[in-house]
Amino acid sequence: MSLTRSNSLASELYEVKISADGQNINLETINDNMGLVVNGMGYRITDNFIYGIDPQTARLRKIGADGIAVDLGLPKGIPVDRLYYAGDVTPDGKYLIMIGLGGFPAQIAKIDLEDPAYSCTFVPLKDNNPGIVDVAFDPFTGILYGHDQYKQRMVTINPETGDINTAFQPQPKVGQIGALFFDSFGNLYGYGSYASSRQNKFLSIDKKSGKISLLAEGPNSSGQDGCACPYTLELQKIATPDTVFACTDVVYSFVISNGSGAMRTGIQLSDVMPSGFKIKSILKNPYGGIETFNDNAITIDNMSVPPGIDTIQVVVQVSDLPGKYLNQAVLDGLPLALGSSTFSDYPFSIIEKDSTPVVVLPVDLTFIQEEYTICKGDSVFVEADLYGVEFIWENGSHDRQRWLHAPGKYQLTASTDCEKKIVDISLHDASIEAMITVDTISINLGESVVLTSAINGHPSEVKYTWYSDTRKSEITCPHCAETEVTPYESSYFYLDVIDANGCLVTDSVYIRVKVERKVFAPNIISGNGDGVNETFYLSGGASIGEVLLMQIYDRWGNLVFENGHFDLNDPAEGWNGTFLGKPAETGVYTWIAQVRYLDDYEEFITGDITLIR
Repeated sequence: MSLTRSNSLASELYEVKISADGQNINLETINDNMGLVVNGMGYRITDNFIYGIDPQTARLRKIGADGIAVDLGLPKGIPVDRLYYAGDVTPDGKYLIMIGLGGFPAQIAKIDLEDPAYSCTFVPLKDNNPGIVDVAFDPFTGILYGHDQYKQRMVTINPETGDINTAFQPQPKVGQIGALFFDSFGNLYGYGSYASSRQNKFLSIDKKSGKISLLAEGPNSSGQDGCACPYTLELQKIATPDTVFACTDVVYSFVISNGSGAMRTGIQLSDVMPSGFKIKSILKNPYGGIETFNDNAITIDNMSVPPGIDTIQVVVQVSDLPGKYLNQAVLDGLPLALGSSTFSDYPFSIIEKDSTPVVVLPVDLTFIQEEYTICKGDSVFVEADLYGVEFIWENGSHDRQRWLHAPGKYQLTASTDCEKKIVDISLHDASIEAMITVDTISINLGESVVLTSAINGHPSEVKYTWYSDTRKSEITCPHCAETEVTPYESSYFYLDVIDANGCLVTDSVYIRVKVERKVFAPNIISGNGDGVNETFYLSGGASIGEVLLMQIYDRWGNLVFENGHFDLNDPAEGWNGTFLGKPAETGVYTWIAQVRYLDDYEEFITGDITLIR
């Protein structure tokens, strides 16, 4: 990464380093005074130099591994009326692609690095006001990516047509990304501002969606640019799974990326696994070569690695001792220009060239419950699915999932090559028996009946719930062992009993309700004041709920008495033989009544009454 302080005539060159905890970015000095100002940088695979431009003067620079910048002069034909911050070298090393900030027309300048005069050709940009301050070529697809600070989103640029694709998610938290670069596996990163104006954040960029995520924080910077060397061979090492049980197998994947653009031969992969690990077999090797492995060491000599990314897979049995194990593989035989050798990297951390972890655990079956209490008709489902562990039940089954249906004793054995664990499982029947002491009862409408339960346990340990399949009923104590009910139609009554284990049992009783719709009325009253048979009133059984209306008429049709909404069998609600406060004339009178029964049935009844003195 190059940094140029305000008004400085020389840039500084640093190597970006990630701290051991993966939280911070450190800049390791290569040259704190390159002697020239450099921006718009890109790495060139064909000569292993970095090329860039002074953004103010448009003069071309070349930087070697020592960090010293050499002035190559002004590229032929390049406009100097704009600021050149965005640049990268094409994957074939032929051109340095530059996009200026400002100036008209907006265009791509292609500086021919194979031409001694570094002549320029130009491609007009379809967007006349891009805010792009750095670009980077994908080493595998050749697609040119950039970040437009005006539109606050990633873009891709076609250097042949000038088209700019802006179909990416806006990223309002990101202001400016002064440095964009790819790693050798085609992952895109940036260094710039995130959620603040300070350019001190290391960022990860999703190439498909354009989503930008914060990875770590580093030093504040301005006037910066960055580039990487993705055109090389790199090695990643992954363990699947990365948490296993003692003496079980893990598959190590050695992912080799060849971004150098050429077939590389004579490559060697070597790895010494942690002590106690044992290499069992090579599952996959797309690169050929001579394979040698014994105990915990493996070597594959004379591999031929074509451009692209592929994977070697090796099956390894882990140690019998629990713990966390770390190690790295080595890729040798690289051309000197590509560094001769490289260590493996664990891709799931942002720390560079770090070891791949595997955690070995003892077999643990404590997640399987040993005591179960089941209710009548219930079952227990046991799932024992541990990667690499063999299971066997007392009946010889090797199923990892099993339904236990009946009370009793069961045994499950889990084993690896060096460890065996046994768990005994007991199922206890906690079923209760509860019943209503009768099955069928017959009563008359309006009558009540007491329902009693019988249980094979202690009543204090259970909960009772009485209920009916009709709303036309009354239950005096819904949560008692014994209750009184009054049904107004034939129906079932149920009892649910739940014990302390949650076991439920239900019983029922059918109550048949007989309905007698009989209303009695006298046909003669005296009304003479002797206290005998002096009042006309209605009487009957308990099935009648209410007299809604009662009227008495004389022989000429005159209403002489009326009452309503009263109970049956009450003389006080009847007619005492008077009219307007005086004794009525003797003779025959007609009466009519409307009654409602407890089951809501209503009817009209009529009759005659003779009044004598």
